[in-house]
This record gives sequence, C-alpha cells and structure tokens, in this order.
Amino acid sequence: MKILYLSQHFPPEIGAAQARAYDMSMNLVEEGCEVTVVTAFPNHVSSKKLFHSSAHLGLNVIRSFVVQDTKKSTVRRMLNYFSFMTTSIIAGIFAKKPDVVFATTPQLFVGLSGYVLSKLKRAKFVIEVRDLWVDFAEVLNQINNKKLLKMARKLEWFLYKKADHIIVVTHGYKDYLIEKGIPENKIDVITNGVNPTEMGMLVPEEGVRVRKEHCLEDQFLILYAGNMGIAQGLQTVLEAAYRLKDVPTITFVLIGEGAEKERLLRYQKEKDLHNVLILDSRAKQDLNGFYAAADLCLVILKNHPLFDITIPSKLFDCLAMNKPILLGIGGESKEIVKSLNAGLFFEPENAQSLANVVLEASSTPEIMEHLEKDVRSKMLLKYNRQELSKNLARLLESTQDNVKGWSQ
Repeated sequence: MKILYLSQHFPPEIGAAQARAYDMSMNLVEEGCEVTVVTAFPNHVSSKKLFHSSAHLGLNVIRSFVVQDTKKSTVRRMLNYFSFMTTSIIAGIFAKKPDVVFATTPQLFVGLSGYVLSKLKRAKFVIEVRDLWVDFAEVLNQINNKKLLKMARKLEWFLYKKADHIIVVTHGYKDYLIEKGIPENKIDVITNGVNPTEMGMLVPEEGVRVRKEHCLEDQFLILYAGNMGIAQGLQTVLEAAYRLKDVPTITFVLIGEGAEKERLLRYQKEKDLHNVLILDSRAKQDLNGFYAAADLCLVILKNHPLFDITIPSKLFDCLAMNKPILLGIGGESKEIVKSLNAGLFFEPENAQSLANVVLEASSTPEIMEHLEKDVRSKMLLKYNRQELSKNLARLLESTQDNVKGWSQ
C-alpha cells in the first residue's frame, strides 16, 4: 500500500505532533507500506529552498517552504498555515501516486491540502483529528471573529464529509463527533502512545547530575516538559509556586517553548519565585536526566469540558519513563492514571489545590511509596505505537476496499 502522509510538523522539530508523525510513518514502513511524508521545513530554520526530498530508513520525506511562525502574530501564523497548504499541494503533485492520502491535523488547512491531493491523485482520503482545533480556538479566544469561526467550522465540516474515513485520538473525540452528526462507522480511535524502542531507561546518575547542575540536590522536584501554550494553563503552576514560596524544599522545573513562556517569565520575576526554574526546550533524549531527577511529572490543561475528552501525549511519555504523574485534567486522562495507580490529582486551574497536593506529597513519603512502580510495562499493553501503527495500517488498507461513511 502506498501512503502519502501529510503532516506540517515533523522532526527535527520537537513536539508531540512531530513525534507521533515520525513514529507512525516509520512504523507503517515496517509494516510494509510505501510511505511518502510531505512536511514543512523546520519552523526555526529560515529556508531558502522551496522543496527538498530525502530518504530516511525507507521513508521518503518531501519538505516544502513555509512562512515562519513567530508565535506572536496571528497574521504570521495564518501565513504559515496557508503557505504550507499551498506548497504541500505542489509537493504532493510530484510525489508517486498513492493509494491513500492521510492528512493529520491540526491545523485544518493540512486537511484541505490532503483532500485536494486525494482528488488530483485519485486516491482515498483519510483525515486524522488529533485536536478539535476550531472548538479549542474558540474556547481559548484564539479566534474571536464570528465570521472566521463560521468559515472554519464550514471547512471542518466539509473535510469530515469528504473524508473516506476519520481517525481520532480519544474515545471522547469520537463521541463528540458522533453527537455532531458524523456516522459512527466513519470514525475509528487510534490513541496516542509511545514507541518503546525510543524511550530510554532512566539512569539515576543522570538525575543526580541534573540536580547538582541546577542546585536542586535536596528538593522535591516537580517537572513539566512540553509546550507552554494557552491550553496548558501553566499560570496555575506559578500561582501554586507562589503559595509555596516559603517552603524551602519544593521546586517546579518547567522546560519548553510556547506563546505563554514570556508571560510566565515575567510573572516569575515579578513574584521573585526562586522555587521555579524555567528552561529552554530540549530534545527528548536530553530530557532523560530531568525525568530521572523528578519526583513527580506534571501533566496539565485548562479547566474546560473539551479538555476532559483530551489525552495529552505527554501523559504517555511520562508513564513510559516510569514516573508518577501529577495530573490536572479530568475525564479520560484521569481514568488512565487511576487505572494504573500512577499518580496524584488536583483540580484543573486551581492553584491552591495543586499547592496542597504537592505539599502533602513532599511531606508524606507514604503517599509516594503507595504509587505503582512499574507503570511502563502496564501502559505499553494498550499504548504501544508499534501496535497502534498496525491498527492504522489495517484501517488504511480497508479504506481502499470498503469506503465507510455517508453519501458524498
């Protein structure tokens, strides 16, 4: 089976979307599929080329030009989206004819590019919904213009209608789309997960080194490593740290980049939070020492019903590192952590609740000792990306022969 895989984000960029696209595409190659990925040049690199083709371990990769997203300008972000939509269509035209065009969102214009290419290539069109992009944009006030929201929803609905099949990453997303009127038999769930071959085992000595390097030897350490965007609600973490400012044995370490990072740094400075360490983003392999050093790994989102049906990929990364979770999300994420006895919980966007849980955990060793010590192996029984990729390959294969869904 020949697959044209569209994902704007791909390594060497760092992030959950990039990791999923790489793991799933490489695993599809291992399943015997011929995969061509159409992606963008890394956003942090100013490319002077329009296109560049390469091969990596049997995977064909075509990179296309995008306007850089500065993360500070809505206009610049839209230019980034539109430029990739345009150049990815051109790049896809010159790719080998596929059996299936598989487009992963967000953002929605990747889906539109996938639809256009599926028509030009006379191939099946499958869209992966990793994020309810329009709904989140409205909830987080990223799109305030009602006309733009209406247009975005029309595009979203058009893509769902035209897709031969829809892949979602949570059961909550599937239920949500069904409630919106999309036939159940048109949707399948393939959750996020981890690639066990790429998750390094923790080395205690690396944790000791990190603690020494950052003067954290005697600290109860809470680690957050990931995107610092609006959805994460990391302001709650700093407000909790402010409440714990006079406790000398607790430190929050935040690692990453994102639209909210500058605001977090300003708040840290204004409140003189010596118990918060905010560091620049690091490659996944360079985080192992921080995971080894951490007592709890923080997974957090803002407080909204939509986030109750969201499972951040970060949750699986932390579980794969065998680290206890400090979770500020309800719904499916909470059920996973509960079922594994893998963490502690606080109310989303409630700084006092977070501060109380951290203080109790740091001062009561029995709480930490009670948590499951081997969550990695249990988690991998359901959330192994190698197995998930096999499910995806079977679904894409069946799409060729048996188009599910409603009349076009």
